[in-house]
Parts: sequence; C-alpha cells; structure tokens
Amino acid sequence: MKFIYTILAILFAFGAFPKQPVLRFKNHKFKIVQFTDLHLISGKEFAERNDSTYSLMRTVLNEENPDLVVLTGDIVVSGGAAQLWLEVVKPMTEAKVPFAVTFGNHDTETDISKPDILKLLQNNEYNLTFNACKELSGVGNCSLPVYSSGGKTMPWVIYLFDSNAYTNDSTHGVYDWIKNDQIMWYRKQSAAYTRKQGKAVSALAFFHIPLPEFEQVRNQKTVLGSAGEQVCSPSVNSGLFSSFIDMNDVIGAFAGHDHNNDYVGSLTGICLGYGRKTGYTSAYYEILERGARVIELHENEKKFDTHIRTLSGICLDYSFLRK
Repeated sequence: MKFIYTILAILFAFGAFPKQPVLRFKNHKFKIVQFTDLHLISGKEFAERNDSTYSLMRTVLNEENPDLVVLTGDIVVSGGAAQLWLEVVKPMTEAKVPFAVTFGNHDTETDISKPDILKLLQNNEYNLTFNACKELSGVGNCSLPVYSSGGKTMPWVIYLFDSNAYTNDSTHGVYDWIKNDQIMWYRKQSAAYTRKQGKAVSALAFFHIPLPEFEQVRNQKTVLGSAGEQVCSPSVNSGLFSSFIDMNDVIGAFAGHDHNNDYVGSLTGICLGYGRKTGYTSAYYEILERGARVIELHENEKKFDTHIRTLSGICLDYSFLRK
C-alpha cells in the first residue's frame, strides 16, 4: 500500500495524471446515472455479491449510455478497500464514461482514508472528483459545469457535497451534516457562475446522507416511488436547502443512504429524490430490487426527466420542470 501511495505522489508531483473529460450536452440532452450504496466487502464470501453489483452496473451503462455517472456514497465498507475501489471504477472505465463520487458515512470505516481514496480515483482518466478547496470540511466537494451542445454556454452545473459521517456529540444525533463552510463555498460558487452566465445556472446536487427536508417530501401524498423507511438525516439542519432557495439554481438534489427509499417529490420548487440501492450486499432488511437512478437534463429548459433502471427494466418515470 505504501508503494502505491509513493507512486501516486510522484505522478502528482510531475503532473502525470490525464486531463479530465469535459461534460457537454449531446443533441440538447445530458444523461446521468446515479449508483448508490454498493456496500462492497472484500473476501470470498462476498465475491458473488460484488460481481453481481459490477454486472448490474455494466448492464445499466450499456442500456442507458450515460454522459456521467455519480456514485453517491457507501461504496466500499470493509478492509482491502483500495483494491475494491480500483475494481468498482472498471465498469465506467471500460464504457469510457466520466464519473464522480460523493463519499458516504461507511466509506470512512475502512483501511484507507477519504483523501487517499481520492488520490486513487484521480489516477483514473475518467474521474472528475476533486477538492475544489482543500480547507473545506469533507473530501471531494466540487462543482462540474455541463457545457452546451455548441460549447459556448454553460446551461447546467453539477454540485457534489461530502455529507460527512457521524457526529462527535451524541446530543447532536447520529449523523453529521453538510457544514457551514461547505454551504458558503457553494453560495460563492453559485454566485460566480451566475455572474459569468448573466443568470442563475440550473443545477443538480448530489450527496450521500439526505437532508432533513427529505422527510417532508416522504410524507407527501404525491410522492412517487418507495418510501419504505423513515429518513435517516442529521438531527441538525445546517441550512443547505434554504441556500438552494436563496441562490435560485439547484432544482434537484439526490441522495442515497436509506436503502428502502427511492422516491422523488417536490418541496418549494425543488425536487428531492433518492437513488435506487445498487449493491447486492444487504446492510439490513431491504425490499427493493437493485438498480440505479437515471436523470436526463434538458439543455434549454429548467427541466429533467428521471426513472429507475433495474435488470427488470424501467420504472417510476418522473419529469420535473422548474417554472
């Protein structure tokens, strides 16, 4: 392992890493696949379930032909994590699809740190994950601009947030929250994009642990999809959702974490939704067929279409238009 890190350090020092792909609309559409909660575990007893997860990913990529894959946390949850991280990015590498990662709480419980995971990912030519600011809480907070079909404008942006892991004080609940410095970074980044484009740039946000507002959506009569468990959000509401409202750009936010939820719904003009659990290893009693969420952005509208893709096919079609 030390040898791997030494080689990575040398590559970084000499700028040997490949140039990142540029995200761009094709025929005025841009498709994202969200894989979440793979829960990969090393060892022979888990090899079959890991292989089933990789096979599902390859099938989804083949069927959907996305422009970007976002993995929203709890990817590798055991020792031997470095090798599993190298394995899990192979489906995207083989398909030549750019990918980005937001870390989950269980990604912190392995034998490799999040900064070292990021170093491994950055050795892959299709990885887009990076630290926009090293001083921010968490790892991998960044924004990914999506350029127009002609390449002259930037009609959409993808924001990635590290939702951190657990609190250090039980009086604050179990799960940590997206911190104020991360929110302030987002607000500054959003304002900069607005100045550059002359208007608010439509955006999606991805993170692992859902916001408290997801529970409000779960209780709506119009919610679409499975709402099979209570939202396991932080007890502290740090205000990210209200900043989405203030900045008037994020129209959809997608999380993982809760394996029996895959619903989507609207709250004050913003779509909140879950991905479909992708990994075949169960963490507790789970009711959903494994799969992925697919999101297709419209270049010239504040609109996206989304559905769930499983080995059984497509279900839960949903369109969201920001008026």
